[in-house]
Formats: sequence, structure tokens, C-alpha cells
Amino acid sequence: MLFQRAEQHKIPQDFLYPLLPSSRYLKFFTFAKSDWEELRDGDKECYLFLCHMPRNQLPESVRRYIELGEGSKAQIRLRRRPGEAEGGPVSESQASQTRRKHRNVFFDWYDLGGVVKAPIIASYYAQYWHRFALTLYNTACDADIIALIPLQGKTFNLNELKALLLYLNSSIAKLYLEANGRSTGGGALAIEANVLNDMPILDVRKLSVEEVERLAELFDKLESEARKLGGADTAENIFGSELAEELTGKRDVEANVIGLYSTTIKEIDYEIARILKIEHLIEAIRVLVIELIKRRLSRTGKAEREAIKGSEEVLEIEKPKKRTKQIKAKSINSELTEFFEES
Repeated sequence: MLFQRAEQHKIPQDFLYPLLPSSRYLKFFTFAKSDWEELRDGDKECYLFLCHMPRNQLPESVRRYIELGEGSKAQIRLRRRPGEAEGGPVSESQASQTRRKHRNVFFDWYDLGGVVKAPIIASYYAQYWHRFALTLYNTACDADIIALIPLQGKTFNLNELKALLLYLNSSIAKLYLEANGRSTGGGALAIEANVLNDMPILDVRKLSVEEVERLAELFDKLESEARKLGGADTAENIFGSELAEELTGKRDVEANVIGLYSTTIKEIDYEIARILKIEHLIEAIRVLVIELIKRRLSRTGKAEREAIKGSEEVLEIEKPKKRTKQIKAKSINSELTEFFEES
């Protein structure tokens, strides 16, 4: 909802909640209040109508707004389907009707319930690099954004969250996503909930305080460099001009950009590799990530299982074997679902 529309219908602020309407506005590795205010000032759809109250207790202006989505003369309608003159009232959507049936949870079709705070959000689709971001300002999120919420009883301090985020934005995590994510027709990579469910993740609880602080500092550096570049959502800003041209095949890439991959992300990769004791493999991992991205962007289909030689080892692309609980207990790696639930 636009702020102007809310003013036009005289909807009180109590019924409006900040909204991040699309992952294309999640350009950095944090999402702050200033980022949301930029959407608001740019007349973007950045408010969610949130009304968790019975109709007879609502202000008249709010009741009138709800009525705009009801009946044959409804002004707020669903997207028109092929063959239809116009879409039906928004109150007739499947989600609206489901909410209407569950009166033990929702007051009526218009009631979205509430918003759960999520410390980490991520782009569901990404053409170049999935951005797992720290939320510094709580917003509701559109469906193309994944929210990671700590499981009940799990708590993380700020540095631990940053350390987790650093791993999630590393080439090591990217290799897993490229090998297991779903490539779309347009070459973008989608990360489904089941892929995240099985994702190995660095268990920051088993690291020393000094290691966690070091990772947190590197996350701050990654965010700072992304801000200086104006975002981590373009091929040039991620890979640099030369590699971006090679990966995309485009001749009009922005020139003379030194991307994050050869600077801060490389530093991150080596620090994570040091902790995991795989320093001798990290350069091969980085080469493999680029090869997988190149194949996906060129839309040549699913990559064949093959090996890429590193300086000392050979890596093979294959789905990781399921680890036993005994192995997990002894490792500084865990699965993502031991920390978070996805929504």
C-alpha cells in the first residue's frame, strides 16, 4: 500500500505496518530503517494493511476500506485471469476464504494475523548472488523474500548473527546453493525451503569469542563495501567488470568496477576456510562456484558431475551424504534447521 493511498482512505497508522515489497529492494547485506524510508519517499508499495481486530471494533474509515474488497462492486480486486473481464474481489481469494474459515485464529478474511520478527532475510531468487541480510528494521516481507526465524529456545547475540551471515554469504555456502538450488528459465537461481533445510552451516556456538568477533568484523566490512558500490545486486558489483562480462556475455557492463568477489568475499572465504581447516581447497571451491554460475547463466542445462583440480585436491560436485547425529555433535558444522525455521 502506498502512503498516499493510506492517507486518502484515512487509515490510522495503527493499521499500517512497514513492508519490504520485493527482494529487488534488498540490495545490501543489512536492511535498515533508512532503506525502508527510501522506499516510502520513492512512493513504493511499502505498507501492509494489518488489521487483527473484529469488524465491529474498527474505526469507520477502516471498515470502509475493507468493504472496497468485497461484493460485486469491489474496487480492490484480484489479478485478472485469462478469459476474465476483471478479477474477482480480493475477499474471494483462496487465502482470504481460508482465513474466514479459521475464526479461532483470524477475525475475518481481511485479518492477516500479525508479523513475526525475523533477524535474517534473504532473496528467494538471485541472478548472481543470494544476499542473506541482517534486519535492523522490522518489516513484513513479500513472498519472494525468505525469513529465517530462530527456533524456540535459540538465541543469538548480534556478533553471532553476523558470523552466521558471513558464512551464508560466502563462496562455500554459494557452492551448496548452486549445486542444490533450482535454476529458472531465465537463468536465476531459486533456493527452496527444502534446500535450506539440509544446508550445512557453520555452528558459531562452537567458535571462540575472538573468532566470532573476527567474522562479525568481516561482515561489517562486506556491508560497508556493498554500500560503497551501491548494492550487491549487479554482476559488476559482485564479480567486477571483467568477470561480469565473461559470465553474462554482455558487452555493456559497467567498466572499471572491482567487485566484491575478488576483494571482500575472497577475504571472507579464506577466513571461513581457515576455521574449517580447508584452506587448501578454498581456491578450487571459488573456481567451481564461478563455473557453476557461468553454466547457469548461459542456460546450458544442468551441469554434469565432474571434477575441478585445485592445487592439492580434486573436488567433485555431488549431493552431500546425510550425516549422522554423532558426526554432527563432533563437528563445527550443523544443518540450518538446527538454528532457524524458514517462512
